[in-house]
Amino acid sequence: MDIPFVTVRDFTPNHGHWTPIGGISSVARSGNVFNLALEGGGRSLQVSFLSATCFRVRFSPEAKPDYTIEGSPAVVTRDLGPVKLKVVENSSARLVVDTGAMRVDIDLQPYRIRVYRDGQLISADEPSYNLVYIPDAKVVANFKTRPVSAKYCGFGEKAGAQVLKNLFTMTQFNYDNFSYINAPLPPGNDPGPLNPSEALYASIPFMLEINPAPTGDFAGAPYCYGLFFDNGAQSFFNVGSNDYSNMDGKLYFGALFNDLDYYFMLGGAVVDVLDQYTTLTGRGPMPPKYVFGFHQGGYGYYDRAHLEAVADAYRSNRIPCDGLHIDVDFQNNYRTFTHSEMKFPNAAEMMDGLHQKGFKCSTNITPLVTKNELDENGRLAPYAQRQALMQAGALIFNTYAGQGPNRNLFVGRVNYGENNGSNPYQYPPLKPNAQGMTPLGASGNYPDLGRADVRDVWGQQYAHLINDLGMDMIWQDMMCPALDGNVFRYGTFPLDLMINNDVTYVPNGVDHNLYGLFLLMATWNGLNKLRADRRNFIIARGGYAGMHRYAALWTGDSASSWDFLAINVPEVLNIGLSGVPISGCDIGGFANGSGSTSGFYVENGQVKGGITNYELLTRWMQVGSFLPWYRNHYNGYTKEFQEPYRYGEPVPTNCRKYVELRYRMLQIYYDAMYEWTQTGMPIARALFLNDPGDPAVYDHLADQFFVGKNFLVAPILFQAITASPPRAAARDIYLPAGSEWYGFADNQAPLSAAVAGGTTVIDYHADLDLVPIYVRAGAILPMRSVVEQYVGELKENPLDITVYPGPDDDYLLYQDDGLTTEAETAGAYRTTRIGHRTVSGGRSVRLERLVDAYTPPESYYTIRFLATARPNSVTLGSNALPDAHSASGLAAATSDVYFWDAGLETTVVKVFDTLKDVTVTVRT
Repeated sequence: MDIPFVTVRDFTPNHGHWTPIGGISSVARSGNVFNLALEGGGRSLQVSFLSATCFRVRFSPEAKPDYTIEGSPAVVTRDLGPVKLKVVENSSARLVVDTGAMRVDIDLQPYRIRVYRDGQLISADEPSYNLVYIPDAKVVANFKTRPVSAKYCGFGEKAGAQVLKNLFTMTQFNYDNFSYINAPLPPGNDPGPLNPSEALYASIPFMLEINPAPTGDFAGAPYCYGLFFDNGAQSFFNVGSNDYSNMDGKLYFGALFNDLDYYFMLGGAVVDVLDQYTTLTGRGPMPPKYVFGFHQGGYGYYDRAHLEAVADAYRSNRIPCDGLHIDVDFQNNYRTFTHSEMKFPNAAEMMDGLHQKGFKCSTNITPLVTKNELDENGRLAPYAQRQALMQAGALIFNTYAGQGPNRNLFVGRVNYGENNGSNPYQYPPLKPNAQGMTPLGASGNYPDLGRADVRDVWGQQYAHLINDLGMDMIWQDMMCPALDGNVFRYGTFPLDLMINNDVTYVPNGVDHNLYGLFLLMATWNGLNKLRADRRNFIIARGGYAGMHRYAALWTGDSASSWDFLAINVPEVLNIGLSGVPISGCDIGGFANGSGSTSGFYVENGQVKGGITNYELLTRWMQVGSFLPWYRNHYNGYTKEFQEPYRYGEPVPTNCRKYVELRYRMLQIYYDAMYEWTQTGMPIARALFLNDPGDPAVYDHLADQFFVGKNFLVAPILFQAITASPPRAAARDIYLPAGSEWYGFADNQAPLSAAVAGGTTVIDYHADLDLVPIYVRAGAILPMRSVVEQYVGELKENPLDITVYPGPDDDYLLYQDDGLTTEAETAGAYRTTRIGHRTVSGGRSVRLERLVDAYTPPESYYTIRFLATARPNSVTLGSNALPDAHSASGLAAATSDVYFWDAGLETTVVKVFDTLKDVTVTVRT
């Protein structure tokens, strides 16, 4: 049975030769579920209401579908809120259901579904050719009308230098797409990071339609909705792309297998939709705080000496760093779950030493279980983890669709590149080829992770890394799973290979995208059983909807190019809009690319050349410092170096500046992460999330974004000083209407004059040491007083809460120990509402503890009122505070006190953290 990968142009429901479901013969209701029987007998469609703003449509092309089977690992709950249905009409022509928040009209002759809010059309199927299928083929698609004014985003991990994916066609198929150039594309399509049609590593078939100024049939108030197409097979979205036929005014989604199963979520704003979607698919707990620090990884940190040298260099160069990520070099001859005692002797002691220096480590874990019987010394040696999996019957058999059972195990192979002589260690039985290069990789078997018992056994195999060595986090790689593309078509399991999907035994192509999610489930649950008292963390290269419960996502094997830098922001923003709060790109690019200064070669056992252009590396380090996952990662077998301290000045200084700012801002990232756990709101935010009332923001989404609510970043994402010819490093910046904005001076200079919202700042020049940043008037920014070299370096690091002049505003501060599970299991955390208000003659800030079950180590905090004249009075509650008269006096004070900094025109108030409810007022 041949199951191919299908390019976006070869998925052809718009040709008109598919079968529409036609008319509905009868409707039967059971609670909030309506079963619609199709004319002709046998087939049926189900519409169920999950809340007043969410309904689900499910259609199976099978003649007698069983809708009682619920097998999706993406969905956690379908109880999204109370709903009281009113059937407005139930006739032979139409079923109309009113939830109080929306009205759903289902035409029956022929079938068509439309959604209204307060009489305004929000969504509509195409009139007659809408839900279509190919009988007996399980191929399904659904056409909807595309309003001319609507904007489309989300779609998970997608290439392209734009947030909005209007007029693009995309596919969801987990693909090992090295440098974004390997996946099949239609003829005439250019491969690479600028093409959203590329299949990438993770598949999240979730779409947002936002209509800020509806016109025509949809005219009325702004609206948005989300559509989650829950299907583990290769799926497709076409947002008006005339790729092979006329798609003007319409869009479709569809898949090669399984039900047409989608959830429609109506919202007044995008945040309302994200709340519903992340409730449906679940939210994860708070990660360790160190996750939001800076990380360094390298394929080619192949022994202890190299790894410890990197660690020591970061500390000696005073560039803060928390994470070190060790690739498969760490393993004993590519034996997953093991370590190499030859390359990393006394590994537990090594880990202890790195921990003492403040580093937290991960290593690369792929689903490969090598069948190589030789260890790194070339000896026949037991491989305990493989034996455990074999004994459990956990590995995939070499059985294919349409064939009988095969008791042999499936054997795959991974390709880890080549050793050109820079790595002196051997990987028996691998030998150098005629060119002196040793092909790196291994052959082996794979766990059948669509079985719960296999996931349990897989999770147990982390014991050596976690309990014996003290590994802090797991780097989950090759998750598609990635196989050698020179041997296996599409670089993954054969699509007709039989595997389990938690419900039944199916060809891989039927639920290909679920394998990575099952892998994350297995790892996450295993880690939590092995180390229940500490927060665990997975950084993943792949997954499916719901992966955010278990892992963060990095965007795969990027290359060193300005195009990859250009897509970094829109790619991460869309991942956040698809429910995953922590994501980022390999800073500087993993692979060599057009931004590499030269080719590479090996001389005396050392890689030379292949270095990323210093301007590109600097700009990437800068923008990465404001995105949730911040890791420099590269291929050390083809690049001489990529660590910023290895470059000449001013690169280390310019990079250090923004790494240090990142560390001082960690509380803001942590608070935004907590907000995600409550509402699904991303950390890095597209402009419309915070300013939905300004339609102009949609023209400025690709290269501007927010960290949290009020911190607007407008990085330089293009080549300037090293371009040929050079160009000015200047850009325009749009400041959303409805607020005033201040240039961010990081409290190093007096606040400049406010800039009106709705303004475009023209030709903002940003030298290589500068990122343009603006802060919303009235903003509250809690930052750390001192730069730490790693999270937790200092026993105390007081918060410095900066308050900008402007409208009243509130901020929710979240605090816990940042490392253990006490916050989740015992409620050991504190939330504090910080409120900024304008009062007669001045301004006040109130800190009110809402949950008070954790005590931070700091004894005090400071509040910084920007743009104040010399105060006439400063009070804490009803008590007047004394003037410390100097910064040194403020620092030395052992009780509440204030100081007016004339140079910065700022009033700084030192408050000892003894009261649950504090109001500080400054009057001038």
